[in-house]
Amino acid sequence: MIRVIHGNQRHLYPREIDQMHRLRKKVFHQRMGWQVPIISDWEVDGFDSMDPVYLLAMDDRGDVVGTMRLLPTTGYNMLNDIFPELLPDGVPVYSPRIWEVSRLAVDMDAGTAQGDRALSIATAELAIASNEIAMASGVSHFVAVIDAFMHRTFKRAGCGAEPISQPRRIGKTLCYAVAFEMGETLDANFRRAGGITWPVMEKGFEMFAPPAGFEIAA
Repeated sequence: MIRVIHGNQRHLYPREIDQMHRLRKKVFHQRMGWQVPIISDWEVDGFDSMDPVYLLAMDDRGDVVGTMRLLPTTGYNMLNDIFPELLPDGVPVYSPRIWEVSRLAVDMDAGTAQGDRALSIATAELAIASNEIAMASGVSHFVAVIDAFMHRTFKRAGCGAEPISQPRRIGKTLCYAVAFEMGETLDANFRRAGGITWPVMEKGFEMFAPPAGFEIAA
């Protein structure tokens, strides 16, 4: 199940936000060894102050087992402002119809292993939910910076994204800037890869109403 939290509503979900930042520390700092900002038990960066939209994969106990963050490319974001060397010809991605996905993290120690599936349930549910939000909001593409392992995983699952430039090594990690085209095909691919046949959004969820910075002009 996916819970959606707008950045300006963080104070309403202290337990979930705490678990999210702890999971990000576990994945990016402890497991992957990235040089990311750490405050106590949290991985948190300046983009968390930009009121992003968080998608949280929740297990049956109500604990966070996966997360991703959405930001519009019309404001500050990781691809344009942290990893410009991954941009094609150094030209920023800037469009109200393109959003950025960042901080995709899944707890593989919390019963989210893929089993016979190409992707874990949490990963697939996050992708499906983000695609539903994008289609309802008039967004055509998501861009993301992903490592080579995730790039290969998505390709093997039949959910590969299109690299928008040549990969580059950032620190010890080979990274790609990629673009996902939103739509029914993406939904079908991730549902097949994760074995998902059920609605992924939290019961009672009302479709995304874009907060400031996410609006698309008519």
